[in-house]
Amino acid sequence: MDPSLLPLVALYPEIHYRFKYFHFSTYFKKEPEILIDLPYKTLSKNVPVFILIKDADKYPVRLHAVKFSFDFENGTHFAKTYLVKKDIDKKFYCRSFHFEFDDVSGIANVEAQIQVTINGVQLEYVNDNFNKEITELKVFIDDNEEMFDGFLQGDLHYHSQFTSDQVEFGAPLTMTRDCSESLGLNFVGVTDHSYDLDDEVDNYLKRDVDTPLFHKMRSVCADLTDEDINFIAGEEITVRNSKGRNVHMLALNNKDFFYGEGDSAEKWLDRHSTNSIDNVIRTADENTLLIAAHPLNKVPLLEYFLIKRGVWDNADLSNEKLKLLQILNGEFDENFQAGKNKWVEMLLSGRKMFIVAGNDAHGNFNLFRQIKFPMFKLTKENKQIFGRCRTVVKAESNSTENVLAALNNGLSYITNGPHVNFIITDKNETEYTFGDEIITKEGDLKLFFNIKSSNHSGHIKSVLIFRGNLQSSGEKVIYTNSPKNDIFEFEDTIDIPEDKISCYFRIEINSVYHAPNGDLSNNYAMSNPIWIYRY
Repeated sequence: MDPSLLPLVALYPEIHYRFKYFHFSTYFKKEPEILIDLPYKTLSKNVPVFILIKDADKYPVRLHAVKFSFDFENGTHFAKTYLVKKDIDKKFYCRSFHFEFDDVSGIANVEAQIQVTINGVQLEYVNDNFNKEITELKVFIDDNEEMFDGFLQGDLHYHSQFTSDQVEFGAPLTMTRDCSESLGLNFVGVTDHSYDLDDEVDNYLKRDVDTPLFHKMRSVCADLTDEDINFIAGEEITVRNSKGRNVHMLALNNKDFFYGEGDSAEKWLDRHSTNSIDNVIRTADENTLLIAAHPLNKVPLLEYFLIKRGVWDNADLSNEKLKLLQILNGEFDENFQAGKNKWVEMLLSGRKMFIVAGNDAHGNFNLFRQIKFPMFKLTKENKQIFGRCRTVVKAESNSTENVLAALNNGLSYITNGPHVNFIITDKNETEYTFGDEIITKEGDLKLFFNIKSSNHSGHIKSVLIFRGNLQSSGEKVIYTNSPKNDIFEFEDTIDIPEDKISCYFRIEINSVYHAPNGDLSNNYAMSNPIWIYRY
């Protein structure tokens, strides 16, 4: 199958590919892709802004200047022009510009006027050269987000420049490093597509059995990793589910490459992936962490038929070695809700499963730029933004060993805003938290939680604590609170009933940000459970 037939692509859009015998394309142009990107928020006064130019080896460009303008919500304005005067003729060119704003915070509208010469013609673009309409970029500067001591956060599903083919490409990991620092991320799961990582270095149409791109990605991740940010190399593997349909699995810290090409559309009518779910689980080494990626995401009709996409069903999730579900994939939407429902169903059946979050971002630090329908339409949306949905782990350091151990044991929660500490104590004041088990016949258990939100995440609006009864297979809310005042911190303690019921407890938090223009943004956090087994 021609790769350009893929109905939906979720990366920066590759605008140069056309059908082999039918060259029509509404967005094709003899220019490199040119775009401006920046983090959706920063935790400091420093704002990095990136310019990325791709495919200048095919379409050389002279970058004359970039004029940046920031319009702040308090009505002030800042502008600065950088005279670059550089001839660019390589595959990837990227540069970071850093701005320091000591006297402002909150939302800023960002606009970059890019002056170039291509094919002897002087051109000017605003923010990118993809569509005729202007791309709107915004950043929240100097958010006061703060986690609790002993916790670290990261994005577990991210695609870099090593995901690149006829219709899509990701961002260089050097840009990702700068963006991660601004967002306060401590780790990033680099999960490029298995069907891209097996390509030749300079030709995505041919496979190289030595997988040099896979090894290069691992090397770059290692070079960029330090005690502040850990880039955990992995891949997103296309695997066959129990019905022979293609679903995705994340593998983190895998030293051996797993092939997966069933939905790559690289070969006509060949939709069979090398590995099944069980193949990967059985052959992965003990240091590899496996995650069911967006397991219940609704499959578009064209993808169902053209590339044989499917979802994870009960048979696929039945393997006891599989412990992690990425139910949050960039948005708290209907796909998330479907994944959450399946997770709760499994918990109540007695299965210990843990949830994680990622964004499936391919670059896309500020805005989701993608091909909506190949050869016909591009689109821009505010979703699946790098670092927006995060997994927070309780770990001593961000070493791969510590992060993966915390994930594997459920010492984590997911969030796109507020942070939470969730503890149960026994009569000896022993503390238990996310993922822990308490085996006791004693009563006198207390549950304590503490919540922190931020200016960007908004005021705390509701707190729900759920109790799952493992004997009746039912879950109900045993605590609810909706603070009437506009607060950013909240804590409480409740007594756990003295009964003989084995159960689990988990917490959900909602906060709401009121934008200056009147828009509301709902943000959520959700924990993995604490289990209590009575005897």
